[in-house]
Amino acid sequence: MKTTKSTFTALIIALLFVSCNNQQRNISSQKAFEDHHTAENSLDWEGTYMGVIPCADCEGIETWLTLNEDLSFTLVRNYLKNEAVLSDTTVGDFEWQKNNVKLQENKPNGETLFFSIEENQVRQLTNNAKEVEGELANHYLLRKTGNPIVENKRWQIVEIFGKTVNSKPDTHYLIFHADENKLEAKANCNIILSPYSITQQYRIKISEGISTMMACEDNLEPELIKALHMADNISFTESTLTLNKGRMSPLLKLKLVEN
Repeated sequence: MKTTKSTFTALIIALLFVSCNNQQRNISSQKAFEDHHTAENSLDWEGTYMGVIPCADCEGIETWLTLNEDLSFTLVRNYLKNEAVLSDTTVGDFEWQKNNVKLQENKPNGETLFFSIEENQVRQLTNNAKEVEGELANHYLLRKTGNPIVENKRWQIVEIFGKTVNSKPDTHYLIFHADENKLEAKANCNIILSPYSITQQYRIKISEGISTMMACEDNLEPELIKALHMADNISFTESTLTLNKGRMSPLLKLKLVEN
């Protein structure tokens, strides 16, 4: 049977119709995927971020932003000027606007701020939610604090100030408890609990803490406390950890305790 010209034309029109429908469905599917794939549902955004923001009349603004799962936030800003620090704390709630968050202070006429959520960092935006441009653009980044490679693990102390320690995993150890930002430490005597922060993965600050009050048989604990307070950076592999001050010899050497 011969195919008539009209029949051939009808087939072409049908094929074009199906092709257009498929293309439209693909575009719709792609758009739905893009709308679904946002920073809110694809990034591990909850946590604390830190950076030093430029300041017009001071040396910089040390900025700590904590975003919570319940959509509340805490913003701490330390204005650094002439070795003095003026602190300001803002609390409130935030809402998602695609890949940005809008922070609203919890008081009448409170401050409104915008941040872009990125992988392991946030970027402070302008008052109209635009990125800062120019040479200072990357100075408006706050990087996520903490280090999952070293946190929430038991590290056995093997050396303090270059001296080998005869230790056991349950008597001489450090644990960085990430959820509480508390360091737990022991050198065969008292349990020490100290606030800590890890920024840029390598910088560390360990503050004065508390401990149990047992009398110790040796001087390891005072040496451990001294090393903790001196440390300003860490270095690590999957199985070793050192606490250091600048580029000096390690203050503490530790090894990972396998479960």
